[in-house]
Amino acid sequence: MDCNLKEPMLGFSPELFEARRKTVFSKLDNSVLLLSSGSVKKKSHDIEFPFRPESDFFYLTGLCESECVALLRSNGSDGDLVLFVPVRDLNKERWTGERMGLEEIKKRYGATEVHGKHQLGQHLPSLLSQAGKIYFRTGTDHQLEELLLSSLNHDQVQESRGNRKPAGILDPGSLLDDMRLFKDAEELDRIRRAAVITSESFREMLAYCGPGVGEWELEAALEFGFRKRGASGPAYPTIVGSGGNGCVLHYSSNCQRMESGDLVLVDGGAELDLYAADITRTFPVSGSFSEIQKSVYEVVKEAHGCGIKRLAPGVAIENIHEVTVMKLVEGLLDLGILKGSTDEILEKETYKIFFPHKTSHWLGLDIHDVGTYMVQDRSRVLEPNMVLTVEPGLYFPSLNKGLEEFFNIGIRIEDDLLITDSGSELLTPQLPVNAEEIESLVQVSK
Repeated sequence: MDCNLKEPMLGFSPELFEARRKTVFSKLDNSVLLLSSGSVKKKSHDIEFPFRPESDFFYLTGLCESECVALLRSNGSDGDLVLFVPVRDLNKERWTGERMGLEEIKKRYGATEVHGKHQLGQHLPSLLSQAGKIYFRTGTDHQLEELLLSSLNHDQVQESRGNRKPAGILDPGSLLDDMRLFKDAEELDRIRRAAVITSESFREMLAYCGPGVGEWELEAALEFGFRKRGASGPAYPTIVGSGGNGCVLHYSSNCQRMESGDLVLVDGGAELDLYAADITRTFPVSGSFSEIQKSVYEVVKEAHGCGIKRLAPGVAIENIHEVTVMKLVEGLLDLGILKGSTDEILEKETYKIFFPHKTSHWLGLDIHDVGTYMVQDRSRVLEPNMVLTVEPGLYFPSLNKGLEEFFNIGIRIEDDLLITDSGSELLTPQLPVNAEEIESLVQVSK
């Protein structure tokens, strides 16, 4: 089934997509960009997952229909958007919902041409005949990829090129990733609202937190909060890891009952109009941290705060990781968990036993959004309108022998931030990080 649009373009302005396409047209020269919206995925036999369009496709078209193809090519000072969409099938629509016709799509989405998807093989050779380069992400749509390669071998293309092949098939990310990295006002509105929905849902979820409660119950409560507040659901599989499960970075089974004295790490984010929020908090199941749990929590909280304070234009993103790692190492030394000098620990990276991941990732249409972290072999410098997370953590699975008193402590604190002209804006301030406030939240929710 398709996503059954509540409104065209999910409420984004048509001018926004038109402006993005103009930017792409200016970069294409005589090249062509080919994008697929993706297909409906099967869960089993004749049961389908809800459809979500491929992010790059939506970013340039605003169209949420499945099985569509967009071709962008420069044309003088402007360019053409050519869409190929499934033709209407009234019998199928009785089961899956009404689709738009070709003319309606052309009018609503500003396309130069709209054709039936079944005509793609007929038109593609002529559309590619003069393309110097072709931007297409291989390995994502095998049917379209085969059709593309077949079209390049078509007599019409060979004749127009004098048997010359295109200069290359290139990843669209080289055109689009930097564009998507910098968020416009309409994108920021969605991310802010997704962050508020997520924060409020976290608070509401805590009413269900307690010994004997299933991890799946917190998952259900959180995701109910997302839907109740207008989000389409979770932006990624919700993580609810209690006890040792909190030490599994991408744990998502959520199938264990919480026990008294456990911590529970909850990592979740709402998706609103395809844009994601991403928050992690770690709570004491019984409402109070033990002394050892709190000592570890304070180390992570200090690292989290130092990372956020460092965010500003002109700062390398790797530097955010460096300052958080430094704080974590200092804390691990104070707790007697690590031995030796700070310099030696950093050089040998022995801290990675307890903190194996990076501190930040980009956030937007994808939960781990596009955009390189290195530019010309140097760490990327932060600039206004980038959105990213800060999420230090410490994890002590039972594999760490000799640290039995820390066993099954897994703590991560994650927030979403926008780089501004003068520093950063915390997009998730509604959810506290101080240990006492976290304990109060759990206790008050009872």
